[in-house]
Amino acid sequence: MKLMNLLPIKQEISFGFKPTAISALVATGTVGLILFYLYGITHFFEHGHHAYNVTRVHPWGFLVAAYEFFVAVAMGSIVIGASGIFFDIKVLKPLINRLLVFGLLSLFAGFTAFLFEVGHPITMVIYTALSGNVTSSLFWLGVFYPLFMLFTILTYISHAKSVGPTKIFALFAIIFANSSVLTAGSIFGHLNSRLFSNGIFYQIEFMATAILGGIFLMTLITVMFHRDDFIDAVVALKKVSISILSLLLIMYIVRYITGIYGDVPGRVDSINYIYHSSNFLIFELGLGIVFPLFVAVFGSKEKIGAFCLASLFGLIGIMYSRVDLVTGIQVSPLQTMQTKVYQVTPTLLTSYTPSMTELAIGIGAIGVFVFFMFVADRVLQLDETN
Repeated sequence: MKLMNLLPIKQEISFGFKPTAISALVATGTVGLILFYLYGITHFFEHGHHAYNVTRVHPWGFLVAAYEFFVAVAMGSIVIGASGIFFDIKVLKPLINRLLVFGLLSLFAGFTAFLFEVGHPITMVIYTALSGNVTSSLFWLGVFYPLFMLFTILTYISHAKSVGPTKIFALFAIIFANSSVLTAGSIFGHLNSRLFSNGIFYQIEFMATAILGGIFLMTLITVMFHRDDFIDAVVALKKVSISILSLLLIMYIVRYITGIYGDVPGRVDSINYIYHSSNFLIFELGLGIVFPLFVAVFGSKEKIGAFCLASLFGLIGIMYSRVDLVTGIQVSPLQTMQTKVYQVTPTLLTSYTPSMTELAIGIGAIGVFVFFMFVADRVLQLDETN
């Protein structure tokens, strides 16, 4: 049986693109990022984890943040695309196939970064399956991921080829994508010893930023691939972003107030360290929430040029939100039991700056993601067919 009978592959495949300024800029940037990524993994294979600036008191680094960023974009894109099918949202029809496929590709791009963070990835999968702890959020993440990927693939094939119970597949894709992103937030929310993230905040924040990531991605795709037929869908999604951005802004204000209330050690110092930093004030809050909200509310109701720029900044803001999370949970170090053996007496706040290798792999994975999208756009049937 031919592969084209199983997958929605185009009859004629071409890798050419229109020689416009935007296309040339995107192509050049993508090649540069991929080369940066290859430098990072080459340096990693030469020096191992010694190429990273992580330590015993700060074991999670930039690659964890990069992975969580790609997961957010993946889950949000798939939830929006599958919702368009299940709830029969007409305005989203031109975007549905790309939302599903590009969402999966975002997750795969995240794996290309996270693969070099895990010391023994194959062993991790084996022992998760053989001796998983059902009370662990990470265990359930390992359960939900394969299910959401399976139903997303089935939804795409069923929708693109107009066969099978598409709405049922879409419903399960929504359920397991939401379960995955909420469980990812629970990994941080269930850290009882890390007061910065402990609680319900990050489960909701992960879900909200995931939807925003999907909206921002498709806005950029509309401009990148010169698709005027996507503009109505993006305009509709822009209205949805106003509610989500407003919710996030309120959540951040309430979180800061509750974080400093009572001057609780281990929480107030982390909250002050992160919320007073330029990473948070300029990038996460300013460029990631306030600027996109301002453009969505006061910008053009029909054109998306300004919102495209806001979407780019919004994705940068989501990335910085993951960096701030990973930094925030470790900025107040924990004390190991055998201090003299394992750890020197910790300072009040830890310091961490990603190494060039970490930056190369984490940021370079964006180039890998864009390359994946370009190949998928040229090979797979992503446009609506009657």
